[in-house]
Amino acid sequence: MDKKSKILYWIESSKDDWEVANHFFEKGDYSYSLFFCHLTIEKMLKALYVICLGITFLRF
Repeated sequence: MDKKSKILYWIESSKDDWEVANHFFEKGDYSYSLFFCHLTIEKMLKALYVICLGITFLRF
């Protein structure tokens, strides 16, 4: 997997988590919404690390 693919993977995955966070927020389930917001931020930071530092992360 090349660098661009890794970056796109983390960005697309974070977009999915953001949608789930918004869904939970709209339903009033704030603890799960916050959890998915955390996942969104974590994945965006991973994409940023790949962009800036070239550090890659294992996907499970």
